[in-house]
Amino acid sequence: MDEHQISSLINHGILKKTFPGAVALIVEDNNVLYHKAFGNRMVRPEILPMETDTIFDLASLTKPIVISTLIMKLVEMKLVNLDEPVQYYLPEVQHNRISILDLLTHRSGYPAWTAIYLNVTSNDKVLEYLGQIKLTYETGKKVIYSCLGYILLGILIERTADMQLDQLTKEWICDPLQMTNTFYNPPENAVSRCAATEDSNSFERQKADKYQRYDWRDGVIIGKVHDENANYLNGVSGNAGLFSTTRDLGKFCQMLIDGGTQILNQNSINQISNVYTKELNSSRGIGWIVLEDKSLYHTGFTGTAIRLNLKEKTYEILLTNRVHPDASNTDILEFRDKFYNF
Repeated sequence: MDEHQISSLINHGILKKTFPGAVALIVEDNNVLYHKAFGNRMVRPEILPMETDTIFDLASLTKPIVISTLIMKLVEMKLVNLDEPVQYYLPEVQHNRISILDLLTHRSGYPAWTAIYLNVTSNDKVLEYLGQIKLTYETGKKVIYSCLGYILLGILIERTADMQLDQLTKEWICDPLQMTNTFYNPPENAVSRCAATEDSNSFERQKADKYQRYDWRDGVIIGKVHDENANYLNGVSGNAGLFSTTRDLGKFCQMLIDGGTQILNQNSINQISNVYTKELNSSRGIGWIVLEDKSLYHTGFTGTAIRLNLKEKTYEILLTNRVHPDASNTDILEFRDKFYNF
């Protein structure tokens, strides 16, 4: 690993306006090889520097960190069976052939995304809406990454455990691992440390149909979830909503590398990292993409990413605020490829 090359790459990304700022953490065999902050956590309405303990909206990293972990915890407790139909746990779901594993591996048939907040009258109608939504392909025939499936999984977890998702995350994941800067809906005293995201959520405004009638947020979003479906669900959802720092995410990655210590057992870690979509168009484990070298990988729309290799005992965390103040720039895709190919 060449520290100078990594730093140069990140600085170049800032110069190209791929993102205003970034924090990178690289660890091998529990030894920190690289941990640096670059640029700014906010450029509008004021300029504030990025710090190594800046708190980021993780966006879809919520899926592998929260949902896959809590589901496997429920499996260990024999409260959930991955092969059971979702309908067994949530009778409101009309599709009787979709299993929990189908949702976890994005092969359920559910559409990738829709603006739930435009299709329901209140957030207690979300389950009914998702339970009746039309599938876009036959279950099990291909992989279509679906935020909707993970929102449904969050609801399933809450009903099965009889506890809210944010509280479960705190008690079952964050507290045991001492992830003290990880939470849904950052408390007021943590908001000032959060990386800013988009100004007025303009990207989703353009993406959503009939958006004129929706009460969109104005101004730069700071310390509130960027994803509008998650925001509609009071900031607590299975698809997005978790906030964290590189150090806290390092604790989570180390837990997986160490065989689930304090959280899960080794069998659960083996199941998470198994590939369940070998004949399909994407290589998916439970909550994670499984790369050719068996590394687990996931990204978030706000500019976040984790790659970890259980066998090599390595992980690389890259957190950026690439949607701030505008989410239209997609250079992060090419940048991540370069960062993770060092």
